Amino acid sequence: MIEVVKNIIRFFILLLLQIVVLNNIDISVFLSPMIIVLFVILLPFNTPKWILLISTFLMGIILDLFMNTPGIVSFALVFLAYSRPVILRLLRPREGYVIGAIPGVKDLGWNWFFQYSLIMTSFFHFLYFMILGISQENFLFIIWKTIISSLFTLLVIYLFQLFSIKK
Repeated sequence: MIEVVKNIIRFFILLLLQIVVLNNIDISVFLSPMIIVLFVILLPFNTPKWILLISTFLMGIILDLFMNTPGIVSFALVFLAYSRPVILRLLRPREGYVIGAIPGVKDLGWNWFFQYSLIMTSFFHFLYFMILGISQENFLFIIWKTIISSLFTLLVIYLFQLFSIKK
């Protein structure tokens, strides 16, 4: 029950952070950080798929309204959530995941978390920018924007992980 409350709070904090802070960052045409991907990354392994899909759709619709991107964030988030079990299977340790573990640094270590968050963040940004820039014919621009935005988002995700680890 506590985990459910923590995830609901995380949902709203990340949503507010994205809308109020990160959507207003205008450093470069290449930088569009999307911290909301952290919500999908940190959901427990045993989260039912229907909750995963509904919560990401809800988050995506809210962001689409604030970002004026009709359905783009929703699609990218839901597709990421749908793909998450496959990505987790690819990264599964030999001994498997511990029941009740959360996909974070605390339970799985920095190396595993880096691989996982890099794949998830890059995949989300690539989907988002491909759909957003579908009318653009400059694929290299989309790749660069994906790389730079993913790296910045990873930096923010790592800061969250550093502050969330209890000593």
